[in-house]
Amino acid sequence: MNVSFFTIVAILCLQTLSTCIISNIGQYIYSYYLQTYAFTSNDTLNLTNDTLLSSVDDFNISNKDPEQCSNSVSNEADAWAQQQSADLFSKIGLWRSGPMIIMTCILGLYMSRLGKRFVLILSMIGIAMQVLIWLTIIYFQLPEYWWYVAGFIVGLTGGEAVLHLVLNLFIIDCTKKNDRSTRFVLLEAMTTTLTAMTDFGIGYYIAWNGFADLLWASFILQLVSIFVVLLFFNYSSPATVVSPPNQTTSPLLSLTEGNNDVRIKESCCSTSSCRKFADVCTVFCRRGRSKIKSTNILLTLFAYIFYSLAYTAILSIFLWYQLDAPFCWSSTQIGNYDALASITCAIFSVLGMKLLTYVGANDAFICALSHVFFCGLSIWFAFARQSWQLYASLLISPFVDYQNSLTWSMMSKWLEPNEYTIVFTLITIIYTICSILGNSFFNWIYAFTVVALPKLMFFLAAGLCVIPFILNICLVIINRGLSDDNSSSIKTSNSLTTFINLPLDDSDLICLDNFTDTIESQDNSSLSKNDQTTSIDDPMIF
Repeated sequence: MNVSFFTIVAILCLQTLSTCIISNIGQYIYSYYLQTYAFTSNDTLNLTNDTLLSSVDDFNISNKDPEQCSNSVSNEADAWAQQQSADLFSKIGLWRSGPMIIMTCILGLYMSRLGKRFVLILSMIGIAMQVLIWLTIIYFQLPEYWWYVAGFIVGLTGGEAVLHLVLNLFIIDCTKKNDRSTRFVLLEAMTTTLTAMTDFGIGYYIAWNGFADLLWASFILQLVSIFVVLLFFNYSSPATVVSPPNQTTSPLLSLTEGNNDVRIKESCCSTSSCRKFADVCTVFCRRGRSKIKSTNILLTLFAYIFYSLAYTAILSIFLWYQLDAPFCWSSTQIGNYDALASITCAIFSVLGMKLLTYVGANDAFICALSHVFFCGLSIWFAFARQSWQLYASLLISPFVDYQNSLTWSMMSKWLEPNEYTIVFTLITIIYTICSILGNSFFNWIYAFTVVALPKLMFFLAAGLCVIPFILNICLVIINRGLSDDNSSSIKTSNSLTTFINLPLDDSDLICLDNFTDTIESQDNSSLSKNDQTTSIDDPMIF
């Protein structure tokens, strides 16, 4: 499937706009519970659906007076609304996590048969259905369990996790290996800039006209995305690869040849299915991969796991943190802050990446440095008491997310091309578990600790971030020795290249071929001896 890189960027922009709208649903839920508390405290429980809907849409968390944050009644209402909102989010996450994890495994492993375009469209359909159910809840004030139904449906189609998996695979296919780190950071900067402009507009639009129109816009964006994929992602049926004799084939590819018997096809399918699951279990200890590469992959994977947990711990409760005392921010203030945060991240994250790359820092060192900034940012949030302190944190926040940006490119450097889908599917599953289950878990904890320990999540995030810092330092130490070995081999190859570049006639070419073959055979024999001595204790797993 030949897809233009600009088409992928267009889909990425459309999905970024939709995601910005969807991420603000927490403000609607919070304002709903806050307004419900106001009606309950006034003993006016007999409300019609139209009355409650109009009151929530017209209710301005944009008109909250910061001077009333210390009011005991206001504090009680805010605490109750945050508890109910966090509890609802935790339950939605539980209903969504199970099917999403299962479907991420299935769609990722069978993507070669289903086709990337089909998987991409399926995830978009699920997101569109979720938004449509949300609109139905808002207009008809459906019971609470419909939020769980929406989460379950989007989980059945993979949702945003599978969508970003497919887009990342397309980006990797369209990018040279040496340019992937820079391109991923640039794309994240582009989407962050778009997020800034969108969040800025959303904050003012919510204060002006409520939430419903924004959700309609998100639904239309999903339909446009589906149309673009159908029109510009040229369909090609899943490839049928026939391997030449004495050559191994990726277990992700179909092994049917010609018009074989149906029973042979069924046996091949069942065997292929078993091999796929076995391949997932043994992907990190493959034959032919060195110990250093396997260690690098595992260290990067676990660093990504703990970073995702730390990031989720802050992200899951940051909206409630902004809405709570002593800040009591409005939707307009939240939109302005998010917009400014996105702009600073888009600019300074790229500049920081360019600067660190210019001075010779590798990806692992950049990630380790970002975890130091993340730990400092978490502690800063825990002790912040005024609005200007939150804005001052924007000087640190652009440099905390390099682990998320560089994990894909770091992995791709140590993997074979036929292993991308398996490993990146595992990364997506890990991200889904950390973001969905982690979001539910941290919201559940916050619902119980919002009154007594409202800053607990920030200290927990700072503690979790120490683990990926240590793992990335190990990566730096391991790859330093590897780079020294590579530099010595490069010097040897450069001397040989200088000899080869001399002008030669035909007879000299024949002699040179024999000479280089002799050198290569000697190098291969020495390398095979070294591999036997260094990996004699390693289990060889297919």
